[in-house]
Amino acid sequence: MKNSQKARRMAMAAVIVGVVFVPAVYGQAPVPDKAGTASSAAPAATRPSSGEVVIPALPLFIVQLTAGPAWTKGQPADTQAGYAEHSKNLARLRGDGLLVMGARYKDGTTDKDMIIVRAASRDAVIAEFAGDPMVKDKKFNLDVADFQPVYDGFVARPERTAAATDAPLASLNWLAGCWFGSNGRTQFREQWMRAAGGVMLGMGHTTTMVGKMLSFEAMRIELDATGIPVFVAKPSDQTEASFKSVKYDATSIFFENPTHDFPQRIKYQLKADGTLDARIEGVLKGREARIEFPMRRASCE
Repeated sequence: MKNSQKARRMAMAAVIVGVVFVPAVYGQAPVPDKAGTASSAAPAATRPSSGEVVIPALPLFIVQLTAGPAWTKGQPADTQAGYAEHSKNLARLRGDGLLVMGARYKDGTTDKDMIIVRAASRDAVIAEFAGDPMVKDKKFNLDVADFQPVYDGFVARPERTAAATDAPLASLNWLAGCWFGSNGRTQFREQWMRAAGGVMLGMGHTTTMVGKMLSFEAMRIELDATGIPVFVAKPSDQTEASFKSVKYDATSIFFENPTHDFPQRIKYQLKADGTLDARIEGVLKGREARIEFPMRRASCE
């Protein structure tokens, strides 16, 4: 597609988020500034006209759950009264993008559950657990405190049941879930599944602010013959393209294809505030250009 009329048209009408073609400025070419940067960033959206709900970057809180006075001693947690409803409540928080992570630990005397959540206030956190039967019935003691990270980082749960073919991709599971962003003219969404069977599957969808579809795409991250992650995508009305990773760690991955027209470089990075920085870079019309697409976690419904 290099140097073809179709490629030039798509370069002007569309941009790629992880090789997903997303019309950021529909019908217009992205215009690099003096530094060679074109950005889609706009003031934080409230509720787009399509009704999409975006999870804002709310403050973080740490929730500790310890055995309460009604806890049945000697009985496993998953057999305690109310456990099924408790799990559903946590699943709801995770689906809404409010539950950032969770863990279990022991301080020498008892097992404890720790959950990191986003909420507007401490009272808002308590309200999220008000209907949890294990909290309401004193099976759990609930303690909530402000949580302020000092160092950037990411902790993933051990892939205890992952197949050997999934292990190299497990470090990319921070990308799993639903993401949504808007630049005030278009809305872009990505949804990623966790690694399974040696591949991460994803899909992308771009609409106008009133919900009219502009593009869609099928995506996957798989391993090449040498074990290197490769991003492969089939955008609507275009041929399949692939980009090989050149660098990745616990919170970011960079893909590159020097022979592609635009972009030649693609980046995903999970930021400390939980947002996703999706970026494309390369030579466009003889000039170095960069286009950024900030996204936040959103409900998958």
